Amino acid sequence: MNSGEIFDLFRSISVRQVGERYSPYKPLLLLYALSQCYLGKDRLYSYSEIDHALNKVVDRLFVNFDYRNFHYAFGRLKNDNIWEISSNDSLKLSGSGDLLKSELLDKNISGGFTEEIYQVLKEDKDLILFIVNYIMTKYFSDQIHSQLLSDFSFSMKDAEIHPNNISEIKPTYKNKKIMDAINSGENHMAERQNGYIAYLNSLHNVSANGANALAESQALNIYFTEIYQPFPLVEDLYKSLTERKERVVILTGHAGDGKSTVALDVLKRLRQLPADKPLDYALNEREETIHANGRVTIVKDMSELTEQQRLDWLEQGFAESGSWLIVSNTGPLIHSLADYVKKIGGRVDIESDILECLDRPYENGNLAQHIVSGFSKELVVLNMTRLDNVSLGSRVLSKMVNHSAWDQCLGCEAEVSCPLRLNRNALLAICETVEERVRWVYRRLTSYEQRLTLRQMVAHLALSLTGGLSCNEAHNLVKNANETHKGENESLDLILFSEAFFGYRCGQPWGVAESLRAVSLIKRSVYGGPIAVDFERQLLATGSIEGMHLPDSLTGTKQRWRKRAVDAAGVRWRFALRRMLYFFGQQSLPTTLLSDEFLSSFLQSPKLRDFNRWQNEGGLTLGSSEKRALLKRCLQVLLEIYSGFSAGQFESDDSLYLTLRRPDHLVIQPTQLIVAKLNNQEFSLGYDTTRLVPKLVYRNGLAELPLTLPLIDYIHCRSIGQLGNELAPIHLAQLEWFRAELLNNSNTFPAGEVGLLRSGIDGKVIMHRFVIDEQKQELEKY
Repeated sequence: MNSGEIFDLFRSISVRQVGERYSPYKPLLLLYALSQCYLGKDRLYSYSEIDHALNKVVDRLFVNFDYRNFHYAFGRLKNDNIWEISSNDSLKLSGSGDLLKSELLDKNISGGFTEEIYQVLKEDKDLILFIVNYIMTKYFSDQIHSQLLSDFSFSMKDAEIHPNNISEIKPTYKNKKIMDAINSGENHMAERQNGYIAYLNSLHNVSANGANALAESQALNIYFTEIYQPFPLVEDLYKSLTERKERVVILTGHAGDGKSTVALDVLKRLRQLPADKPLDYALNEREETIHANGRVTIVKDMSELTEQQRLDWLEQGFAESGSWLIVSNTGPLIHSLADYVKKIGGRVDIESDILECLDRPYENGNLAQHIVSGFSKELVVLNMTRLDNVSLGSRVLSKMVNHSAWDQCLGCEAEVSCPLRLNRNALLAICETVEERVRWVYRRLTSYEQRLTLRQMVAHLALSLTGGLSCNEAHNLVKNANETHKGENESLDLILFSEAFFGYRCGQPWGVAESLRAVSLIKRSVYGGPIAVDFERQLLATGSIEGMHLPDSLTGTKQRWRKRAVDAAGVRWRFALRRMLYFFGQQSLPTTLLSDEFLSSFLQSPKLRDFNRWQNEGGLTLGSSEKRALLKRCLQVLLEIYSGFSAGQFESDDSLYLTLRRPDHLVIQPTQLIVAKLNNQEFSLGYDTTRLVPKLVYRNGLAELPLTLPLIDYIHCRSIGQLGNELAPIHLAQLEWFRAELLNNSNTFPAGEVGLLRSGIDGKVIMHRFVIDEQKQELEKY
């Protein structure tokens, strides 16, 4: 039997079809069997092995896959003349003529390709890859092709080359049918399918396929290494695990924080593997490496183990020689450590120490503050949720845009007008600007709403870049645009980055995008609303504003949207124009006041850009006069919050008063009892280099208030007279905590004296001091 005849057999297998969808059971089983051939494994393998492997693939790739009936395909493939089953004649059949799953498992029945087919496939890996590509193309969405290749351990590099270089294998096949298929493929080669686009779409779950979002899949993927942004703590972990001192390091956090990816990086360092190459095998639950100072064991994800396994492996980690790196979600970690401590008779208060450790932010190179005592080895607990991932996440966009796989689009007949390519090129021209503005939005989300995991950011950016389009859909858009003579590059309008990022398409809400956590959080704030009359006038007249200009590649989109925006019903197009201007608008130098105000107003955060600059520069980079002005504004706002009186009502602004004001602030209190009076000269501004926030400091550190972005914005708005801003309860609680710290570290009035703040009819607030006459039981004015 030659290669062409074998390919004919695979083309003619019977696969049940419902509408336009094929049943995945036989195709998945064939991919598994082909992968075993490709890897040089034995011809026959047990059904239990097949069932376990395919269920893992299904769990990763498919949503609502309720019926795991692979035993039907296992038996029915024999009818396609490519498959054989051990002890087939002695097996019982069901009423439908199928093998019984229970019997396949109980008797450890094996199956595989016939001897003749196996021997040909074993000697011809090109043929295997050709059949694999045929099966994937016919039976599966192109969005999961790269994941199928990695799940079944095919060499993705070879598999990617194969369909684009069909001429290289043409002489191998003599059968007319296979040659017809090859020639047909060559005729359509002008419409290339870029595997990188399918990969990007597999990073989000809008298309019910988030397969490559998992670190286990990324480790095997050829596209991942170019978009991966290394975590800063990898080097510290590597050093701590390879020192002479043995320790157990636990990396914890939320799902999607990048824990497993960090462990993968450490493993590559330990084994001296190239950081820019994918692994050639799937990570095991436990990986061991020997280095100069001993053995290092890495547990990929302790959360996936049973409760008993977690306990057993923790025991081994502390009892056996060598250092351990354990990855775990926070819940299972706390529970397992508590069980272990109980078993060894350790400290009963160990759980509180672990919780305190989880709350500590990571400071580069400083692992000492993350050590939990009370174990036979040094235990280090690092919480990934305490890492600032905003800069990491925003840098991923630049890597996506600059990825070398975009070269696969070269020569495609749709290249010039392809919306995917146009979207990427628009970003490429001003990538640094767009990355910065992505970072600003993520910074605001993290500060005001909720922290996004790195996986959520990557999914969001991937969707924003592709608009959820596959190569086929992009080709169809270009073809339709050519047939209907649409405007220049009008297909780009549908997926423009600035719209998809905020969850819109052509000014209208894009419902499916809201399944992404990032988009649902972004939608809580209305980005792109009206700014000011002068701005709106310029926007409608030119599509831009003074001091900002859009790239030439977006001229057609700008003109179309501006034309629609001037209509009375063009509100959504005006929003779309503002969003486009935010991401793609280049500020002229020097920047204009109008362009600065636009960016701050768009972000709904007047101090965000300053806050971001301080983080990048690692300090509060303000001149002495600017620092004094900011300090004064901080103290004035605190005075207002703590007393209920505005700073302008006081005769002097040299003191901060803490009073017995009602906590609900519902009642106006013209007279208040002073519990502490603090001299403003004892306050200063500093910068917390660990948390990367400015801080208000009292008496050289006796009390410190982190000035988070919401607080900084609130202080700025109140200082310029904007009264509409309100602080969230969590930030008000932070101010009350600082008030308590000030009370604990300040001097009150001398014994026998009382201070009152009183507002007169004219609104002026005056402090009155009284002495208590204990004999007369009266207050005498001081």
